[in-house]
Order: sequence, then structure tokens, then C-alpha cells
Amino acid sequence: MLDRITDWLARLRQGMRSRYVRMLEEQIARERAVIERLRAENRALLNSVLGTAGVPPIETPPAHPAQIAPIRRRSWPQIARAREIEAGREAAVPGREREASGAG
Repeated sequence: MLDRITDWLARLRQGMRSRYVRMLEEQIARERAVIERLRAENRALLNSVLGTAGVPPIETPPAHPAQIAPIRRRSWPQIARAREIEAGREAAVPGREREASGAG
């Protein structure tokens, strides 16, 4: 009779521990979802600020290394700034060639 009671108590303890562990796992899953949501919001806010400054946005990290990287999308001010920089570089290169050929 005592063996049956100890077995029953052991099963009850195991059952209670399992429910507690399940409860903790569910709580961890909920908190991870909240953390992911907050990270996404922070990334969106940072990209908004960077876009206003004309800096390319930060890409989201891929969930799996085998994933293909997403195409970089730039805002119109970023595209205009890149074009200005490229035009400035192209305008500066011929000027340098003229100075080098005129000096020699």
C-alpha cells in the first residue's frame, strides 16, 4: 500500500513539474515573440532615420544562412545622393588627367 502511495505521489510530482515546465516554455515563447516584434520596430525606426539622412537601410538578418539575401531597396533621396557622388567622381577624374598631362 505504501508503495502505491509513493508511486502515486511520484506521478503527481512529475505531472505537476511537467505542467510547470510547459507553462515556463509558453511564457518564454511569448516573450521571444515580443522581443522579435520590438526588434522589428527598432529596425524600422532606425531605417527611417537612416533614410532621412540618406544612408542605405540596414538589412534584416536572414533567419537561415541558406536564405538568399534580399534586394537592397533605396529611397529617392538615397538614389539622388548616390548619383551626385558618382557625377562628382566622374567630373573629378578628367580634371586630374588634364593636370597630369599639362605638368609633364
